[in-house]
Amino acid sequence: MMQIGNDESYRELQETFAKHPVGAPTTDTFLEILKFYYEPEEAHLAANMTWDLEPEEEIAKRAGMSLGEASRHLTAMASKFFIRGIKQPDGVRVFRLPLILPGLFELPFAVRQKSPDLDRLGNLWERYYAEAFGRELHTGFQLSRALPAVNAPKDRVVPYEDAVEIAKKSSPATIVPCPCRQAARNCDDPLNVCIVFGQEFYGGTVPGQGVLDPAQMVSTPRMRPADIEEVVDILKMSEKAGLVHTTMNTKEDFWVICNCCRHACHLLRGITMLDIPHAVAPSSYWAVVDEDLCNGCVACVDRCQVSAISMDDNDVAQVDYERCLGCGICTSICAPEAIRLAKRDDRIFTPAYDAHELFVMRSKSTGRPYPVHHH
Repeated sequence: MMQIGNDESYRELQETFAKHPVGAPTTDTFLEILKFYYEPEEAHLAANMTWDLEPEEEIAKRAGMSLGEASRHLTAMASKFFIRGIKQPDGVRVFRLPLILPGLFELPFAVRQKSPDLDRLGNLWERYYAEAFGRELHTGFQLSRALPAVNAPKDRVVPYEDAVEIAKKSSPATIVPCPCRQAARNCDDPLNVCIVFGQEFYGGTVPGQGVLDPAQMVSTPRMRPADIEEVVDILKMSEKAGLVHTTMNTKEDFWVICNCCRHACHLLRGITMLDIPHAVAPSSYWAVVDEDLCNGCVACVDRCQVSAISMDDNDVAQVDYERCLGCGICTSICAPEAIRLAKRDDRIFTPAYDAHELFVMRSKSTGRPYPVHHH
């Protein structure tokens, strides 16, 4: 059996994740996070994996490990959902790494029941976000963008900005308890509102059966399937709670719709906590105030998740268009209906076509090569 040094394999794996366009700064906190997921031999094997499905023989050879030993570790990691494993119709077993986000961060909170260990992991991710990962996540081409609220008054919406149309096109849907709120544990906003589509964030739907040994599963997964009617109900409930719909910064190939808050969510906290105004790309709308109708009640000020609305000297709401996400959450709380969503001008940022183009553009903006997700 291969002998691995205490931290050597984890430092190898840190370097692997750091090379991806999403980024993962190498810190002692991230080292501790990886220890939660992987045993030393598993970490060494994972460090020699890529984000494309590859036969276990190739991974074992690259890691300098016997096929038998590698096979055992790969099965264990896949059974914990910390890598993706597929037994193809021809019997060949293939494996790949998850992205760090969406992927590695979310998985334990989706597949494990609440426990002190999970809380400890949440604390580590919170520390990592504050010290390094948050700024890395929001550096370069934006990975996420806001969607206009379903019920917000607005002009006709193009399909890639219509949350209901995205859900219809991208089903089947799975409901996952929000990993950000589980990690932060600092607000009472609704938990079961993250909507994941198919297997996209885990590498897509591929022929074959998942590599899964029930004896090595750590817990009962908390995610569950949902039909389109329930998805629409969740979107509307999230809007009522004042949460912002966000999704991949693409026109096609959607993996997820999140419903985000200012307190916990990794996306919006790029704006609220790290003061990066464009951490999340806006929709093609922005909030417009009818000054004659505004009664100065400040409900919209409290409602805005990114502090984009304030009151002027005349107690009339005014919008900071550098921060406004065009989500429309403010419109539903305005009793005199003084706020509506209006189309931005032609200079609005245009999202990537699909996930492949998204990571290519992210790669160019961060200067990290893009040898992954090229199929």
